[in-house]
Amino acid sequence: MTTTAPRGGAPVRRPSGSARWATPAVLTAAIGLPVAAVAGLLIVAVPADGPLLAALFAVVLALAAGSAVLLLRRPWLAPWGALFLFATSAELRLRLSDTLGVAKDAYVALLLALVVAHVVAHRPVLARLRPLAGPLAALGIVVGLYLLNPAGGHGTGWLFGTRLLLEVLALLAIGLLCAAPERTTAHLVTAMTVLLPLQAAFAWVQQWAGADALVFGWGYRYGAQVRMTTDGGLRTSGTFEDPFQLAALAVLGLALALFVASRRQAVVLVVASVAVLGATSVRTAMIQVGVLLVIWAVRRGWWKQATVLGVLAAVAGIVLLSGTSTAVRPGAPEEPLLLTLNGRSTAWAQAVQGPESFLVGNGVGARGIGSTREAELVSAAPAYDPTSAPPASFAGDSAFLDSAYAQVQSDVGITGSVAFVGAFLGLGAVLVRRCRDGSSGAAWAGLGVLAVSMVDWIGRSSVASYTTGFLTLYLLGLLLAASTPRTAADAS
Repeated sequence: MTTTAPRGGAPVRRPSGSARWATPAVLTAAIGLPVAAVAGLLIVAVPADGPLLAALFAVVLALAAGSAVLLLRRPWLAPWGALFLFATSAELRLRLSDTLGVAKDAYVALLLALVVAHVVAHRPVLARLRPLAGPLAALGIVVGLYLLNPAGGHGTGWLFGTRLLLEVLALLAIGLLCAAPERTTAHLVTAMTVLLPLQAAFAWVQQWAGADALVFGWGYRYGAQVRMTTDGGLRTSGTFEDPFQLAALAVLGLALALFVASRRQAVVLVVASVAVLGATSVRTAMIQVGVLLVIWAVRRGWWKQATVLGVLAAVAGIVLLSGTSTAVRPGAPEEPLLLTLNGRSTAWAQAVQGPESFLVGNGVGARGIGSTREAELVSAAPAYDPTSAPPASFAGDSAFLDSAYAQVQSDVGITGSVAFVGAFLGLGAVLVRRCRDGSSGAAWAGLGVLAVSMVDWIGRSSVASYTTGFLTLYLLGLLLAASTPRTAADAS
């Protein structure tokens, strides 16, 4: 804003250049005229389907424009869209159209554009990045290696794998540089308090319906949204693509409940998290809950108790795994879970195929997520066979690396792996320092979110998933921004 003092009157505030174009009339003209022009071209170029395409295009662009205007004026509302869009994307693709999967990409692009506009108008916000220079530089090395892809080409698999990585890292940057991070985090907690109970209720409705009804009546895929435990129990997934993502949402909700939520919100989040974990029966989630409880005990000053709790939990886990056997795939002979990690030892071995593969990887998209670009989509025709599951879910399949770290190693080699792990360990070191320097709940919550995510990435290639990729890095960026020391925060 600029101020002028007219003759004989009080000073008049005039909008600055960045605010002048953001008036409703200017925004309506800037967005409406191109939409009208494209809609007209569609009607002329495609006489048969042109009017329908034009109408759909106009509706989608109108929604996007409305979201842009709303978030431009109230950026702290962004978590509501992120949580509900990422959580329901798989269900919307199944019920309406698979093309709705691009909605999440459009929302990430919108948030990125708004953050860039915010940074241009408020350059001091970049001060938040100074304490994170080392970890961000390491992530820059990972991004550079993915773009260069020294061990492979630049085909469809490379494009798919690289786009997913860039998208989740963009969400980390969006959280780090957003406007009003403390207020935005508060809205995130409120949105989670609304979403998680709904997911818990829906997951238990699915439990009540049973596997046959979910597959034959509801259209879910066995081996994806509908899974079974080793003892025949049903795992349900809510509106996510598999139970693991729903369980990860419950773990994130528990992290918020322990460190940043109000007392009433914490009660709702804890109850909903327990309900979700009961419906999903994910073993890794139990380990993650233990990690969060240890961090919570440390924050309370119970160092000795936390150490004892951690050691006892580790010993109990080893004893439990040593006495458990499971089949890598339905019909296969059962093997000790501790030795094979449910087939993960076989899956991880595919990441390194020799000395050259160790150094530079197999190429982005050669194995793992990128290689599934042409795989069957979640909205495929339902099929139910209690003795089989989708082949790509088996250890030994080139699309099944089942570890984020193995995925990075396979894509870009040991340099990328070291940079990737080092970057997140560096972020963890920053959060530990902030936890020691003050009582910021955001710092403790960020440490908890980062710790449980790095645990999850060991046994699942989930950096690109909705929960432990998109939501986790967005939440981590927000918590890092909200925990920035006041001296640096005041400058932004």
